[in-house]
Amino acid sequence: MTTSYDAIVVGLGAMGSATIYQLAKRGWRVLGLDMFQPGHDQGSSHGYHRMIRRSAIQDDGYVPLADRAFELWAMLEEEAGRKLLSIVGEVRLIHPGGDPHFQSDAEEMQRRGFWEILSETDLAERFPGFRLHTGMLATYEANAGFLWSEAGIIAHIEVARQRGATIHASEEVLSWDIDGAGVKVNTTAGEYTADRLIVATGAWAADLLPGLSLPFQVIRSINGYFEPARPDWWKAESGAPDFLLYVPEGNFYGMPAVDGIGLKIGVSSKETTTARTIRRTVGADEIQALRDALDKYMPGASGPEMRHITCMDAYTRDGDFIIDRHPAHEQVIFGCGFSGRGYKFSPAVGEILADLATDGETRHDIAFLSSQRFA
Repeated sequence: MTTSYDAIVVGLGAMGSATIYQLAKRGWRVLGLDMFQPGHDQGSSHGYHRMIRRSAIQDDGYVPLADRAFELWAMLEEEAGRKLLSIVGEVRLIHPGGDPHFQSDAEEMQRRGFWEILSETDLAERFPGFRLHTGMLATYEANAGFLWSEAGIIAHIEVARQRGATIHASEEVLSWDIDGAGVKVNTTAGEYTADRLIVATGAWAADLLPGLSLPFQVIRSINGYFEPARPDWWKAESGAPDFLLYVPEGNFYGMPAVDGIGLKIGVSSKETTTARTIRRTVGADEIQALRDALDKYMPGASGPEMRHITCMDAYTRDGDFIIDRHPAHEQVIFGCGFSGRGYKFSPAVGEILADLATDGETRHDIAFLSSQRFA
């Protein structure tokens, strides 16, 4: 016998877990399906934590989305009864790298109230571990920090379940079809129908949205975790901030050591892959590149290696998200292409996807995220 729901959410990572939480909160009968267990390490949201900040260099729709995400994370913390967000600040070290606008961009961000430009003396006094090299600029953003990423997904799912949602983990969706005004979803365990289908499968989105030819590519990235040689400089408990390094060696990002977890550093990669073929091994040369960046710009951060991981992100052609309704099937809604910066926005994205499912529209300005911009 086929079981019917008001909505089916496929993919219970950052975006899908937030969506099913929002739908359950609104009283919808909702089924969540994922091929893995909640908080798994096969996608884009594992590795303990993810960065969050309120700023966006572009004066665009991401700032109000970030503001709303901060509000929703606080609400989830209260409802779930667990700590998910830590504000530790964020230091950026910026090398001009041929960009003539780097100084004016920083000054504009300071004017807008997001960044504080730090002199070399200010940087040394407040964050003595960082090293500026010739021509570089340092900034500080106070309203930034990190989210416990797996815990955030699990919290969304747990609260959704408490509100009546049905969760089927380790059940892969094989296909979906239009069923009158609704949808029929076929999985490795059975068949389900619903009035609405929300696809939030991250790097697997192309598998379930094959006819749309959405312009994103999956990028492999690596993260390394190091026990700091100078914990007085590089532990959150000692006042260490998040960091971004825009330097000739690459664009690096990371969080301080915290709660026994080593200082985390990752690097933006250009290695394209697919969700099913990603290279999970990490080479010694890749770890050395992380260590070299730390030694040059953050001495004392790269003690013994504690762990390394791979993850993947789906990057769109223009770097903006895709949130939209299927052009041929209005009962199908999708979000994908979050371009390496989506996790912090996930509660707001979940709210938007739920709005589109329940109301057909959202109060949030998402016109700039339409898939039709690529048409």
